[in-house]
Amino acid sequence: MSVCAAVLLVAFFVSGARAQELPPCDQRATFVDPPWVDGRYWCLEEVIRDESAGEMGFTALATAPDGTLYAARPLYGQLLVLSDGDGDGLPESPRVIADGLTLPNGLAYYDGSLYIAGGAHIYRWRDGELVVLADDLPAGGGFWTGGITVGPDERLYVAIGAACDYCEQDDPARGTIISMALDGSDRQIVASGLRNPGDVAFRDGVLWTLDTARDGLRESPDLDELNRVEPGAFFGWPYCIGTANRPDTLASDYDCSQATAAVLTFPTHSTPLGLASYEYDTFPHIRGTLLVTLAGSSHQSHLEGYALAIVRFDDDGTPSESHIIIPEKSVNWDYDRLDLQSTHYQGSGLWPRRPLDVAVSAEGWVYLSVGGGRILALRPR
Repeated sequence: MSVCAAVLLVAFFVSGARAQELPPCDQRATFVDPPWVDGRYWCLEEVIRDESAGEMGFTALATAPDGTLYAARPLYGQLLVLSDGDGDGLPESPRVIADGLTLPNGLAYYDGSLYIAGGAHIYRWRDGELVVLADDLPAGGGFWTGGITVGPDERLYVAIGAACDYCEQDDPARGTIISMALDGSDRQIVASGLRNPGDVAFRDGVLWTLDTARDGLRESPDLDELNRVEPGAFFGWPYCIGTANRPDTLASDYDCSQATAAVLTFPTHSTPLGLASYEYDTFPHIRGTLLVTLAGSSHQSHLEGYALAIVRFDDDGTPSESHIIIPEKSVNWDYDRLDLQSTHYQGSGLWPRRPLDVAVSAEGWVYLSVGGGRILALRPR
């Protein structure tokens, strides 16, 4: 039996055993409501809340096949592991396993190793040992080094933020997706022209990333992006914006027809940050989607984001629509009359805490890190 098949078999039995042991949703000690979710499909539970850790107490998340949950604490330079201390299936007990890292902001678990992206560094944590694979990525100023993932070609893919909100930058390695071998060698720029690529993820062998519009564009709708990453793609920042790739004011004479357009957009300043592929039967109605955290913006009165969304795909692999699942419009008719802003303001959404990252466990549970030192989980109802 292959390693992949063995892992899937273990995950199947673990998922089945845990699902049989779960009491009804509203009888679980960890059950939370609000934020609202559709109770026909899942139960929303609180894994942990540690407000003493600050707004970014838990940011990037990753899971291992045995159910272990990893989390980054970037402002403290820490990597944490969370284990299940009370036997309810949720890993709620954190322990620091690595310290002194530079802004750890992306996690990816692969073949017994945890890969960590932070600042100028790529680290590998395995069997209690932390190894620096790279220490010279472009960093400082502008946007942080974003997510990291391992591709089907067994290479690392890392999102590198731009050097500024809106400018022509000198370093061609900023605002890019780069790839490298698992040992940090053979570094290559895969795609460029991105402002704040918050995360990267593969779905059906295709690499996807996110991006956000520059500040001050609230009156222009739907400019935050989901992008399909192809080798050599240039996504147009800072010259072109939106699925129509219209010129921005920095260089109105730039030929935006030469840039790669976004394939799907989100509301401007909803700030897509975290990205994960969902390929499990635990929640069959979202199988084959991408999960996206919309972190929102604290710089405007009109609330966009502060939500977890899914992106659905057509049969040909083209993104067709996005749909918010936390907080989600349910069969409750009163809720159907509320927009997202009203939902947040009346206390049934995530606001004012920002969702930061999303990860999927081997049994198909969904973990969501939220500002204020909180991690939530979507489990079977």
